Amino acid sequence: MRYVLWVLGIVGLLAGCASAPALIPTPTPPVTAAPPQVIHIACPESLVPAMMALASAYQQHQQTTQLHVMQRADPLALQALRDRDADLAALTWLPPAQADDVWATPFARDGLAVVVNPQNGLPGLTLDQLQRLYRGQLEDWQVWGGLPGAPQIISREEAAGDFRFFQARVMRENRVGLTAIMAPTTQAVIQFVNEDALAIGYLSTAHLHESVRAVAIAEVPPSREAIAAGLYPLTRELFLVTSTEPDGALRDFVQWTLSNEGQQILSTHRYLPLP
Repeated sequence: MRYVLWVLGIVGLLAGCASAPALIPTPTPPVTAAPPQVIHIACPESLVPAMMALASAYQQHQQTTQLHVMQRADPLALQALRDRDADLAALTWLPPAQADDVWATPFARDGLAVVVNPQNGLPGLTLDQLQRLYRGQLEDWQVWGGLPGAPQIISREEAAGDFRFFQARVMRENRVGLTAIMAPTTQAVIQFVNEDALAIGYLSTAHLHESVRAVAIAEVPPSREAIAAGLYPLTRELFLVTSTEPDGALRDFVQWTLSNEGQQILSTHRYLPLP
């Protein structure tokens, strides 16, 4: 009996000295990066190249944010904000009546250039002459020092910011004549005027091309210096607009656009930095 107890004791001791089974470590879940914040920017076709350049440069600076640029005419860009299809709108024309309903800040400046065919020697126009011309009240360019023949009026379509700015600054309560050709894009204005020696149109000074000639308005040419000083009669500011005051990544992008780096990119696209 003592022998049995002795054997059992030895067995128990050996069992106690045996190593405990190794614990299997709980796997650490992989670290996943937070998804990038996406900002949708709506802007008219004339601003698309500049906004694409800003978006590309900013994403190199801030890789946690993605910016998508959507082409929309100015009033449709504002509507996209209201419908929450866009987070930010870049506009060539912000109607004063709507400025109180949104948060807006100017981010660049340009002018609306009035252009004729290079063959047309028209020396320049006053704002009154420009209005009369677009109302269809001039029958022969030669009366004002241009080529002989009836003017062919080229206007932008009514949804364009260029049209709405032109209507507010030049036409006022008057309407563009029924004989005007409505151009769907800036490039179409250039093409129409270049191909017709009697044509006249208007477009952003940032998109002036050697195939057309800009005329002075009220004896002031649409030069960078005149626009920067606010002397050119058709000078305008461009606006960044949001539904409410921006915060987070959206605020950071707006501030970056207004910084020296953002303004330099706009300058390479021939927009003038803010004074």
